[in-house]
Amino acid sequence: MKSRIVVLVMGFLLFSSCIVKSIQPFYVKNEIKYDAALVGNWTDNKNGNWEVLSFEEEFKKENKEGIKLSAEDIKLYETYKNGYFIKYVKKESEALFIGVPFKVDNHLFIDFAPFEFDSDDISKLVGQHLLKTHSTALVEINVDDSITLKWLSEKAISALFEQKKLRLKHEITGIDEDLVLTASSEELHNFLKKFMASDFEDKWDNDDIYTLKPANAKP
Repeated sequence: MKSRIVVLVMGFLLFSSCIVKSIQPFYVKNEIKYDAALVGNWTDNKNGNWEVLSFEEEFKKENKEGIKLSAEDIKLYETYKNGYFIKYVKKESEALFIGVPFKVDNHLFIDFAPFEFDSDDISKLVGQHLLKTHSTALVEINVDDSITLKWLSEKAISALFEQKKLRLKHEITGIDEDLVLTASSEELHNFLKKFMASDFEDKWDNDDIYTLKPANAKP
């Protein structure tokens, strides 16, 4: 796949609050579940615009039949063919994510990983310090065709660690003392099962909830 010189960053653009970040994906391969209902153009309750595209369809458009693919391209396709390209635009800033939909029991989640972020304001050296982490959001498809995304909040998970209600490999790192999960994908997926089955209060932080409506929806 054609590549561009980009700076990869997530938190600088998308979130003003703190979501939970992980070194490893939150999904396991046998739970990946593509849902075409998420494909389309959306506007959210925070003045952002989203474009969700099928990874497989976009990959095939860019790589015409007969073009020899590199081993790297083939690996990329096999890893994300059941996922999405997700473009997020806000205040003329743009970021591209790869999203992988997966099930946790009967719940649908998306694993987000930053793919591209273009900026003339961030130097190449700064970009080399940025780590491409994963986040995850619960997906709720509503009766009015809107979609609610509820990101796993650092506030809620930190409280579980402080109360000793959660044992999961993690680190507190950086100047901002960010919480970064270092557990395996299998451990993370099992954690999400327990998290969804639990009934403790303040499971979701309102700052990390996005409501997406079809871009052509009437007010």
